[in-house]
Amino acid sequence: MLIQKIRNSLLLQLICIVLAILTVLSVTLYTSYIYVKDTTISYAETLADSLLRQADDALSFYEENLRYNAGSLCNFLLMDDAGAIRTEAGEALVSSYYSQIALKNKEIVSALIFDSDMNLLVSLGRPVTLSEKQTYLRTESDMNADLYYEGDENFYYGFYHPVYSGTGSNVKLQGMCVFILEPWMIDGTLHNIMNDNMSAILLSDSNKLDLSFHTFGNIPSYVTMDDLKADDDYIYREGNWQNGIRIAVAVSISGNTSGSSNIRGMIIIASLLTLFFLTVIVFFSYFNMARPIHEIDRFIDDSIEYPDRRLNLNRTDEIGSVASSLDHMLDENRRMIEEIRDGKIRLYETELAQQKMEILAYRNQINPHFLYNTLSCMRDMSLFHGQDDIAEMAMALSDIFRYAVKASNIVTVRDEVSYIAKYARIIEYRFMGKIMISTSVKDEVLDKPMIRFFLQPLVENAVFHGLESKMDKGSVNVSIESKGDRLEIIVRDDGCGMDDETLLKLRETIKEPQETGGIGLSNIVQRLRLFYGDEYTFEVNSIRDQGTTIYISVPDHMRET
Repeated sequence: MLIQKIRNSLLLQLICIVLAILTVLSVTLYTSYIYVKDTTISYAETLADSLLRQADDALSFYEENLRYNAGSLCNFLLMDDAGAIRTEAGEALVSSYYSQIALKNKEIVSALIFDSDMNLLVSLGRPVTLSEKQTYLRTESDMNADLYYEGDENFYYGFYHPVYSGTGSNVKLQGMCVFILEPWMIDGTLHNIMNDNMSAILLSDSNKLDLSFHTFGNIPSYVTMDDLKADDDYIYREGNWQNGIRIAVAVSISGNTSGSSNIRGMIIIASLLTLFFLTVIVFFSYFNMARPIHEIDRFIDDSIEYPDRRLNLNRTDEIGSVASSLDHMLDENRRMIEEIRDGKIRLYETELAQQKMEILAYRNQINPHFLYNTLSCMRDMSLFHGQDDIAEMAMALSDIFRYAVKASNIVTVRDEVSYIAKYARIIEYRFMGKIMISTSVKDEVLDKPMIRFFLQPLVENAVFHGLESKMDKGSVNVSIESKGDRLEIIVRDDGCGMDDETLLKLRETIKEPQETGGIGLSNIVQRLRLFYGDEYTFEVNSIRDQGTTIYISVPDHMRET
């Protein structure tokens, strides 16, 4: 079942290939990673052994020098087999020789010489008194650290060297020489050995006291050797006890193999990049091949139910060519259907035109020129009899009628405002000056296009719904100005206004205008949609007993439909 699905899907086949590549790559990278890891550990182990050996050799060499100086110094006082103390001249020689030793070995700050009964024979350099736990005769060289000086909280190294005389079976322990050493010499030697390696070294004495502990590289200063010994990233090595001293070394595996770390980093980066590009290939194949093919297949299935849909993939490759050809075929099919439908519509329009011609024959029985001549005659008779008001009303009515039968649906703002001015004269005469209509129009908008008979219904609504029932005088103002590439039209009256419920119903009517034969606001909104589409704004605000304001914003350009 699964194999059949893979055979039927290009995407699944591609995913299988990618998974195979990832498997081979993962095995290869894992093998490389293990090899690099083993090499890194081997290098760290070799480095730890090398550092431990170098530290042992350096410390042995330093102790050999101390043993030589201690033996030479004691031999000036303890020369005979009986262990007798030499003369004052011998003590003077010891003091002189110590000065030479201290001059060459500046870390030696004190020297003590004891006989075999631990009697102090000579004290040289800085005065020091051994503590009770240190006051015993050593039979072998020993080194430790302690607070040797009263009032000084710093640790100093103590090197204890026994002095023997005789040979063979006559060897006898004559005494002991003690050097008190500042720690900087040994510490400096260890520093030089560790160099720049990321490691740590610990010097311990027979009393399990940490004589010296130093970290190098990026190892935090607060860690201990026990912490590093328990850390899997460190190789720990410790030497044998030698003259009461043992050296321990810890070397970081990752910190001292920057080359291997870089290789591991490159392996990880290569793995991530490979995975990324394989993922890109899968997504590319899906989004640019598999999914478009599925979309074309689904589009073909839905083309009967949705004949106006098109793919419009906007691609120049093979899939784009197929989609473009399919869209072209559907367009041709749609064109043929449109031609058939247009033929039926033309037949219907022919029948409708015939009916309109019959209606027009009745309408033409009233000749517009007859009305113009009649109104002109009325004006002349009024002037003859001195009735100027009647003459002006007749002239205004004649102009309004000429404007009303004008063929074009689009006029200029200048024409519409001029028409409003004539309409205003008739309203003023009709209401005997109680209602005044004024216009405020910017010069730059006078030549802009406007829908014919657009302002007059707004003004008429303001007059008959807002001002006619008002007891006092009232006014209507029409203002038009340009804001950017739009015309802003405001019709404001100071009439009786509307309550909230009436205003809400009016706004609902404006939002969803109904087909009516009148010239109300619904008709105006429908005409706005016809000429401007959705690019218009129509707002109504009203306050009871204060008036109503209509705000309209339309583009300053349009085409006649």
